[in-house]
Amino acid sequence: MAVLILSAGIAQAQSGVPTIRADRVLPSGGNRPVKLVPGMLVSIYGTDLGPREGCIGQADTKKRETPSPLRPDQAFVETLIYPKELCGVRVMFGETASGLLYVQEGQINFKVPQDSAMEGTAPLRVVYQGRGSAPVEMHLGPEVAALSLEQLAHVGGPVWVHIQAPPFPWYGDVQYPVGVHPADFGCHELEVRRDGTLLPRIPLRATGGIANGLICGNIGIPGHEMQHKNRLPLHLQYRFDKPGVYEVQYTRRRGLPGMRDSQPIFQTAWTRIEIQPALLGAPGAPPQDPAEALSDYLPGILGFPDDAHLALVTEYLYHSNDTVRQYTSMGLAYWPDDGINRRLADLLHTRGPSDVVVERTFRTPGAVDFILPYLRSENPVLVRGAITGVTRLVFADPPLLSAEARARAEDALISAADHVLRVADPQTANNYASALGGVHDPRARDLLWDFVNRNVLTEQSLTAITWFKNPADLPRIATLLEAPAKDDAMQRTYSSLPYAIHRAYGDAALPVLESAIQKSGYVWVQTGCARELVQAGRKSGFAFIALAIEQNKFYRREMVQFVQDRFPELRGADDSKVLAFLKAH
Repeated sequence: MAVLILSAGIAQAQSGVPTIRADRVLPSGGNRPVKLVPGMLVSIYGTDLGPREGCIGQADTKKRETPSPLRPDQAFVETLIYPKELCGVRVMFGETASGLLYVQEGQINFKVPQDSAMEGTAPLRVVYQGRGSAPVEMHLGPEVAALSLEQLAHVGGPVWVHIQAPPFPWYGDVQYPVGVHPADFGCHELEVRRDGTLLPRIPLRATGGIANGLICGNIGIPGHEMQHKNRLPLHLQYRFDKPGVYEVQYTRRRGLPGMRDSQPIFQTAWTRIEIQPALLGAPGAPPQDPAEALSDYLPGILGFPDDAHLALVTEYLYHSNDTVRQYTSMGLAYWPDDGINRRLADLLHTRGPSDVVVERTFRTPGAVDFILPYLRSENPVLVRGAITGVTRLVFADPPLLSAEARARAEDALISAADHVLRVADPQTANNYASALGGVHDPRARDLLWDFVNRNVLTEQSLTAITWFKNPADLPRIATLLEAPAKDDAMQRTYSSLPYAIHRAYGDAALPVLESAIQKSGYVWVQTGCARELVQAGRKSGFAFIALAIEQNKFYRREMVQFVQDRFPELRGADDSKVLAFLKAH
């Protein structure tokens, strides 16, 4: 049976008749009225609706309602069974009593009955201690999504479409950009047709890059709010080179369009939009705020592959924000490769190497001579670009540098150490330590150990040291792994080292790992050692994880998951079977 919980005090009767209004019947968590559907959680705001002290109706946890066939895809909470009467209050939806989640003098939370219709209207009444409110007519049925042009659109200009999503269920604002690929709209699908014929999307060359964030989410910039919401830059997927009437349809999907499990959640009707003839004009002043650049200015000037727009876009290849530079670099896919390569080579020579510029230009003849001076730049963006360029040149296979040019590059990299540590941001400094790991000059190894001794860039420096595979380094690393914890046993300073030394030194690292798993004062060093030892088939690794299960260590679940991933026959097995397997090994 449903349990009724009365808050402190006795529910007190009110003297008035319950009073409600249709515009104060709102979806749970919503701020404006919507059409009601079966299973929906709704709040009523009014007067004399129930006792002064609120009462909570708890669901029957052992039973669930069958969702209405008119709305079968309901959330779990929408199928729970709540009491039909609570502290003298009933909510009548038509002739059916609704489930009650909460009742109080000024508010009632209830659930629309599953047998409700999906069209038309239904009367809603509140009855408290025999006194009933006047009925109000509530509109029924699903809300419809809508699409419109955000502003007048012209040939050769941006086409922003506004998406009005249905308020229930709420899936969040449509927020652009989804990622660093400008034409990536994630789970938002737009189709365009003219005269009944679907338009093809703009063909873009593959640009690589790493997907970041949730596939149905969006990227953000910490400390910078995206001001523009519920709109998408249609011109980044489709070309509008003729004025006239087009039709557009928007679909919100559960996954990426084209994927097998990508089911539509809601969809607009095919909506007419009109593209006006070309209009002469220039974009507004280029903003430096990264959120404004990503959500408005840059998408507004991309998609038009001419020299004037390219000049505006390439300025952002040197922006101080990493995400802005990556987005801009991906946006170059709208221009032909040959022209972009010439423009980037010219930028390398005249403005220097940002990271995204040098990624496309480090192979050009003589690039090393334009990169090296910027290792001592006062501009952090150019310092990162120079380090990125030197890294690509030093690690290139087959080699891109002559012996003389490589020696110059290595010397410039090593001698810039103090300057880099002063100017660079944390990510660039770690990139610098990584770059030293590819240098043949023995001074690089000494410099990395100096960083470790100074507790500067410690973790990345130690990882880079393992790349030299120098046998003399293994005992020094072992000493660090076996040391008692300083301050915090949970810190991860050395957590990547078990993997790094096993990859670098192979079986020679196993005695070090077996010693560290016993002696290290750092939890994540021990778990890292366990992983490597299990993969090497060593008993000590299996024993460590077995003990973690038996003693219910806080990292137990992580270790069990590792074992199940490592041994396919254990996938889906419970902990007892995993423990038996570990002990057998």
